[in-house]
Amino acid sequence: MICENCGADYRMKDSHCPFCHSENPVLAEIRKERTLSGYDEEAQKMQETVPRTAVRKWTGLMLAVCGVVAGMALVTGILVAAWGPIRAKLDYRAHLLRERELEELFAGQAIEQIYQTLSRDMDARDYPKFQEVWEVYGSYDAYRRSLESLEQYREEFRRETYDEPTMRAEAEQWACLLIGHAGDTARLCRMYGSDRVIQGNEALFSAYREEITDDLREMGITGELLEWVSMGPKDLREDSRFRQAVDTIVDAYVESSYAR
Repeated sequence: MICENCGADYRMKDSHCPFCHSENPVLAEIRKERTLSGYDEEAQKMQETVPRTAVRKWTGLMLAVCGVVAGMALVTGILVAAWGPIRAKLDYRAHLLRERELEELFAGQAIEQIYQTLSRDMDARDYPKFQEVWEVYGSYDAYRRSLESLEQYREEFRRETYDEPTMRAEAEQWACLLIGHAGDTARLCRMYGSDRVIQGNEALFSAYREEITDDLREMGITGELLEWVSMGPKDLREDSRFRQAVDTIVDAYVESSYAR
């Protein structure tokens, strides 16, 4: 026979052209018909093997299962639709109870407990008034811990041999944190104390700012520098006055330690 691909003449019984190796189309068609015939025979055997009653039985069973699944889906949808409003009411009642608890804590000036409660059990964003308290107290608490660490370091250092370079380097680390947290706290207090959006926190925020101002004044920061820190610019550490404030605190601590 003649190859359709390259035109070479080869034997009919060859499965491929010996020159270009293209498939013999006549034999390929014969193999295809034999394969399809084999599938038909297998299908016929399966029909003869499986009784019609079994087919009807399994068909009925599948329909029953589908019906049960559809029924369960319908019931589930009804329950979900009914539970939505109920859940919303329960959530709202729980919200009111938590808000009342926070108000009682605020009335008793248990600010630290408010901060811990919101940090542990609740999302502060759900309680805008106390979110302000949470943010401010978090910054204020960091400021107080920095101040306590600086004081503790000075007291411990006095028990050792005086080494001014070492003390300056150590005190500088705490002073940087102290000024940074003081500025952050002052900024938040001013922002939330003057926005007039939520009433009731102004006195607390004002007290925090005054406390920080008094602390910094005792550490030697006065005048324009004190006003700058108490205003709490957002990018406090980017300003050259930040370095000036830190050096003022370090100088005061070194001099007081050396005097003793």
